Amino acid sequence: MSCSHSPDSREQNCLKLIFSAEDFREELATKTVLDGNSFTWGASDTVGIYPNTGSQIYFTMQNGAGTSSAVFDGGGWEFRTSAVYYSYYPFYGDFYLSKTHIPAVLTGQHQNGKSNIDHFGAFDYMYADAASSDAGSLAFSYHHLVCVIYVNATNLPAGTYRQLTITAPTPVFAQTGHFSLLDPSPSIIADTSSQELTLVLDNVTIAESEQVYFYLVSAPVDLKDTEITVSILNSQKKQYNCIKTPSKAYEPGVKYGLGCSSWTEVPQSVGLAIEDWGDGGSIGGDAD
Repeated sequence: MSCSHSPDSREQNCLKLIFSAEDFREELATKTVLDGNSFTWGASDTVGIYPNTGSQIYFTMQNGAGTSSAVFDGGGWEFRTSAVYYSYYPFYGDFYLSKTHIPAVLTGQHQNGKSNIDHFGAFDYMYADAASSDAGSLAFSYHHLVCVIYVNATNLPAGTYRQLTITAPTPVFAQTGHFSLLDPSPSIIADTSSQELTLVLDNVTIAESEQVYFYLVSAPVDLKDTEITVSILNSQKKQYNCIKTPSKAYEPGVKYGLGCSSWTEVPQSVGLAIEDWGDGGSIGGDAD
């Protein structure tokens, strides 16, 4: 790695960028380690980077896929050693996007297959600590702005399932929001909210007595002592409900479990409205 100096000694052409992200923390220490706690970069993951003055640029991960720390060849990207840089993930493609209003959208979540977490990346909003040049490299350390709610489902009737929804008595789940990279401790500020957090299920067929995990990404939400309903819908338009009362507020960077083993079938006339089922649409551990 090297950085070549420009005529302005305050500037360098940096040839090394380092991206690292923290793991999700498990809600409880359990005998069984929950799969998927560790964060790893994907081969095409893209981050946005801002200087303290000016517009954003983006970098796509080319080396470090499958690891929590990726090193990227900046290719002669010029920066001021006296400047401060900010970064976020996933990249939002708007050249004029303000660093004080990064969008966060938490609708449209799809889980493809049983116990699959491949859908996390598009909703795992993160910000990096402000960084400046250190010996010719620029390193970003990312922190999660979201939490993960996983449903540990057992005793469901065998069949194919299409959708899982968590419903609260009030609109506490952020659907759309934004965050500012200039805040001392960035957090998602909800612009629109709903009573429901929904996960569309693709290619999910459950056998009799099979244990299955479903994963939803949420902005931090206070569900402490709140009765919520976990609803799952199958391809025969039957709805099954499980009632839970979480014991704590859900914080960013943490995974929370809801254990559902007792289900009540809901008469179709009072269940969720179901339209155009089609084929669905365009980590183990102990749980509460």
